[in-house]
Amino acid sequence: MPAVPTPASTTNSERPRCIDLRSRIVLTPEGAAFFQKRVGAGLHVFETPDGDKRYGFKLKALDIPWLKRLLLAGFVDKAEFPVRDLTSVKNEIGDLARLVVFSLQHGFFNAAVIQRAVNSSVIHKWNRSHPHQALDAQNAVSPVELKNALKSRTEAVAQIKKEIQEPVLKNLSLDSRRTPDEKRRLALFVQDLLETVDPLIYFVLLCSAPEERQTIERDVKRLLDVCLERVDLADYLSLMVLELMGAAERSTLISLLGPEVKPSEIRATLERPEKRQELLARLPNGLASIMVWSLSKRWAVDRWRFRLRLSLYDGSNSFEDTKRMFEERGRLSLGEKSLQEVYEHGTGPYGDDGLGWYYLSFIGEACEHMGVQFEASVKQQQGKGTSAVNLILVF
Repeated sequence: MPAVPTPASTTNSERPRCIDLRSRIVLTPEGAAFFQKRVGAGLHVFETPDGDKRYGFKLKALDIPWLKRLLLAGFVDKAEFPVRDLTSVKNEIGDLARLVVFSLQHGFFNAAVIQRAVNSSVIHKWNRSHPHQALDAQNAVSPVELKNALKSRTEAVAQIKKEIQEPVLKNLSLDSRRTPDEKRRLALFVQDLLETVDPLIYFVLLCSAPEERQTIERDVKRLLDVCLERVDLADYLSLMVLELMGAAERSTLISLLGPEVKPSEIRATLERPEKRQELLARLPNGLASIMVWSLSKRWAVDRWRFRLRLSLYDGSNSFEDTKRMFEERGRLSLGEKSLQEVYEHGTGPYGDDGLGWYYLSFIGEACEHMGVQFEASVKQQQGKGTSAVNLILVF
């Protein structure tokens, strides 16, 4: 596994992209053990409601490349991102929602590729010769001997990656649904998947007979196609998060305006920076919205499954109002109706402030098509009258 430096120790060549967003990162036991071995890691101790101690980071600014490495290493158990003013961090919140979905994609791809690798004749032979280092899809981590064997074969490994990605990238370049910028980003995503996957697959491919090698490469290409098919889910989730948080924010600010502001003037009034700051100053904790990730993996049906629970805690909207919108909009079959049509038929000062709930229906239908398990619910925060929207995705 590549080194995972602390937020303050990234190298100059990496040019980290830091964002001004307070956050809490709770580590998995493996992540905590990794950082506890490093002097100056700056671990923070969190105490659970049950009195257990968990370790992680309490940050004033967030280094996105560092967070990505934590996610790919499987070190993040939970992450919390409080938002006092969505306008100031809107793009960043959207990027974070995309990032966590892409991390699930990486987990799925790596687990599925390892499953394919251990079912090869090469690993069957390895297991017979090394019974104390036997590999299966549940515990497969490339032994040191395999990693050392690959060090002298870097050119051959590069050629394998080229053989796998070229037909995938060619099909991507011919996809008329994608813009040039999307094609560029997706090409980088494909390359990133092949760079970060466990090297066990390359050992297997190098040692396989030609016919089996072709079969395995074809299976890996198919898995890349699955990941590309699911990539839009990151955008859907990002848009839904922003719409729900934005609608909650606007609802809170509108309630502070008072009846003297005419409905036709609401949008213009809220878009005046000085008025917005005046209203925010009247809220002790800002808008009190929080995006929370809870990540886990479990062994099922011969491979690891990766689970995300994304929760949106709204400190302003009432539970009953949120539940009503969820029941009315979040469980519809949209059919051929586009989200743009839904928005344009809205009656509020910002179009339809229930658009985020339509995204919920849209995501549900997309997940069913993509073979991703999806659940959604609205719950009342314990001891409060406010709501929490919970989304569960399993890859």
